[in-house]
Order: sequence, then C-alpha cells, then structure tokens
Amino acid sequence: MFDDTVKKTLEYFSNDYNCRQSVLKSVLEEMGYYFDEVPMVTAAYGGGIMGRGEVCGAVSGAIMVLGVINGKKNSDLVEYKKATADDSKAFYKQFEEKFSCSTCNGILGIDPNDPDGRQKASDAGIFAERCPKFVAEAARIVLAMYKK
Repeated sequence: MFDDTVKKTLEYFSNDYNCRQSVLKSVLEEMGYYFDEVPMVTAAYGGGIMGRGEVCGAVSGAIMVLGVINGKKNSDLVEYKKATADDSKAFYKQFEEKFSCSTCNGILGIDPNDPDGRQKASDAGIFAERCPKFVAEAARIVLAMYKK
C-alpha cells in the first residue's frame, strides 16, 4: 500500500534531500499539496534539527505534512490547530510503537553526550542502514492516516 510514494520518498532521501525534505516533498506531492518552497523551508531540519539529534527529521516532516493537510481541510484556526494536534499525537503513537522513540539520537542509539557520537555512527554506516526505515515508515503512517 502506498508503495510508489514510499519509493519516491526513499529516492529523494538517497538523492541529497534530508529526512524531513524527503517525507514532506513526497507525501505532499501525492496529496496534491506540494509547493516549491518545501525543500527550502526544511533544509536545516535533517539529522534531528541541524544534526543535533533531536526530533527525527522524518517525524518532523510528517508533522509538517499533517499541518499542511489540516490547513487545507479546515479554514477555522482553532479547528485546524486541534485537528493537527490530534493527528500529530496519533502519528507519534504509531511511530513510537514501531521504533520506541522519536528522537534522532534515540532511534539511532547515539549518545547525545558523546561529542563524536554522530561521526562514529556515520563511520559505522548507521545512518545509511537505519534512516531509510524511519523515512519510509513516517511516509507510510501519514499516507495511511489520510488515504483511506
């Protein structure tokens, strides 16, 4: 289900788009809500926001998708914010059930107190091995929420 969009997500991710850009771009294209500024507004959010290991870029990209979709569906600001918050909670629940947490460092097993931890993880191939799974699953969850 949603294989073409997930495949496109992974193609973007393997072709210089970061995790957030890949999820946001592919899913918004699929939903018909893509806008040209997507890569620009999400450029610094890969690697858990500027490589800091905080919220996984795939997760934050999915949350941005939820905001765009709910904004298109709800003209009332209060309704829009509530729908986005509710959907974001549902997304987080599913993502964290699958991967046990939603921070970049957490799902990759990187010690945030080790200043060389991200480089060690990169050298060990951890990003290349694991991040595509997170990117693909974030796209799948959002698609499943809206493409029923």
